[in-house]
Amino acid sequence: MDGFPRDPDFPQLETASDAGLMLQVFRQHLKAVSGKAYRIEECVPFRFRCRQSTSRCVLQYTLRVVDPSNGRRWEQWVTGVVYAAAGEAERLWRELRVADPRPEIPEQWLAFEPVDFIPDLQMLVQVFPYDRKLQNLRLVLGGPLHELEPLLLTGLEPSRWRTEQRTVEPMRYRTELGAALRYTLRVRDRLTGRGQTRRCYLKVYRNDRGAETFRLLQALTDKARAGESPYRVVRPIAYVPELRTLALEEARGAALQQILLHGGDWDAALRAVARAVAAFNQEGLALTERQALADQLADVNRAASLVQWACPELRAQVEALTAAVGDGLTNVPPAPIHRDLKADHIFVSGDWVCFIDLDSVVLGDPVRDPAHLVAHITARVGLDGLPADEARRAADVFVDEYFAHVPPGWRERFLLHCVGALIEVAGGIFKRQEPEWRDKVAAAVAAAHRAASGTL
Repeated sequence: MDGFPRDPDFPQLETASDAGLMLQVFRQHLKAVSGKAYRIEECVPFRFRCRQSTSRCVLQYTLRVVDPSNGRRWEQWVTGVVYAAAGEAERLWRELRVADPRPEIPEQWLAFEPVDFIPDLQMLVQVFPYDRKLQNLRLVLGGPLHELEPLLLTGLEPSRWRTEQRTVEPMRYRTELGAALRYTLRVRDRLTGRGQTRRCYLKVYRNDRGAETFRLLQALTDKARAGESPYRVVRPIAYVPELRTLALEEARGAALQQILLHGGDWDAALRAVARAVAAFNQEGLALTERQALADQLADVNRAASLVQWACPELRAQVEALTAAVGDGLTNVPPAPIHRDLKADHIFVSGDWVCFIDLDSVVLGDPVRDPAHLVAHITARVGLDGLPADEARRAADVFVDEYFAHVPPGWRERFLLHCVGALIEVAGGIFKRQEPEWRDKVAAAVAAAHRAASGTL
């Protein structure tokens, strides 16, 4: 671990941030169910939420586990929560243990006791798919989603096709917030023996945000079908309110992230993406939720505080950059913004561009979107294999094309938005506990300094 910061409120973070030490801790404390003896071979921290509140830290790990009896291997997500208040973790553990969540967890997902307590670290442990604030998750994993399957099998005569296999694969998980799952059906024609595979993605929400996203995606899909849109969004299949789960089609094409990493004509892809983003930012969407400048600055300040805590040596530089953003930006007429635009949320096939993960769409300063994407490309988030000079060239290609399709005045505030976005990116690098995160955070802050000086 890259010199994790010390915190007097959470002294256990010194151990909790050390992958080697936590490997031993989990080996000692996690209890296998059904008398099994699993071997935990590796522990990888992958998302830490620290200093987002003063009361607790949420620490996510991936454990690589093997069953010696049959050689089966899998990755097991585990979350540790530590609290500033003495005794809080143990109190919650005792409360949750009384409820006994094991009967609600599907057998194939129940490898370890779902909730535990590590006294030496005063840490509450939750083993995926158990999540005390996302209780619908284990229900989604628990069996066939009968209301979705007919929609997945549209175009097939029900009486002729039988389901042979259902597979649910967890793809992404943020403790207490949500999860993304890949749902695959393998079916076979009773008459011809021909097989087909149908697939969709399931997003499991803590709240009813998925219903709002479903309505937005429906409206944008209808508009695209009418030929009124130069971009596409991933098509919604259904929203299941009792499970707070949104089903989505697979996005067509290749993720921009993969295009940048694996070569090919990424110049044309970036220009197509730039035109699509410009069109989205000028779309007349009937949105009611708005993110004002004060909200944006609050996001930047939270990220800045996290970076300063994680990397005290960058404190003065981050303070100056944050002040420049606050002093330089002003309120502007709002427009639709994606608000989470990055290379793995954009799919490209020729001139065809599709946006995914539209849960954060609001009205705001439209220049936030290009700045957010450029910050992720410049800092090479998820793009470690892309050389730094190529990343800057890719950013330049996108920027030139984007600003050729929007009002000229937008460009005047672009670099300041990049400064703020790069500070947020730096905070995200730390939260994801990326390898060599300290160097990457410093590089993102250096890029923010260049943007503040007038260049990417």
